[in-house]
Amino acid sequence: MKRFLILWCMTIVFVGFGVAIAKPSQLAGEDVCLQYEIANDTPAIDNEYVRVFKNSTTSSDPMNALFGTRVIVALEKMTINSNKGSIALNRGSVAVFLKKDSYSITNGQFFEILFKKNNPPLKKPDEWIEPLKNTMVYEDEQIRIFEERLAPGDDRELHSHAQRVVVRLNEVQLTDPRFYPVGQPGTGIQVPNTVRFAEPVVHVVRNLSKIPLFNIVVEFKIPH
Repeated sequence: MKRFLILWCMTIVFVGFGVAIAKPSQLAGEDVCLQYEIANDTPAIDNEYVRVFKNSTTSSDPMNALFGTRVIVALEKMTINSNKGSIALNRGSVAVFLKKDSYSITNGQFFEILFKKNNPPLKKPDEWIEPLKNTMVYEDEQIRIFEERLAPGDDRELHSHAQRVVVRLNEVQLTDPRFYPVGQPGTGIQVPNTVRFAEPVVHVVRNLSKIPLFNIVVEFKIPH
């Protein structure tokens, strides 16, 4: 867990056998600084299903009773030390750790996605149409992880998504061309190095930008 220091300074004035706190403008006295640590443990996402941290590994202990599978999504080149050995990641790479696994990270920028145990029933889209043009990188009974890619100007035809965590890596603008073929100003922007939790949807997506869409999607698996 990353921490930062808070520095608090005050002036102490000795009066007889007592001690009084004085204002900085007072001439007599001695400056004393106290420092203490505040944990950088504010989650980027925290709901009934997942907890997500940026640049912090708060639950890498396999004995943690709150979480099961944990996923690291790298935002830059980095290395993870784990019970499975040293794992080198590039931007957009992922590492999946099951309950019994342990790991530590001392460098690099990343998101840590923690799947909570005993979560409520998953929500489902109205129908299931498998999305195309993506690259699957991991799959088990609970989740699947894929690189969500779409070329400049290209469409992904009607498709479905379950509940999911989306890590956005490229700055592009997306639209559903059924309703807004050329988009709307300021909407559909994928801000790099950000994360969101998305609910089920059935939609069409068009990439309006001149660079490819590149997201990492960590999606719950549902029967379909």
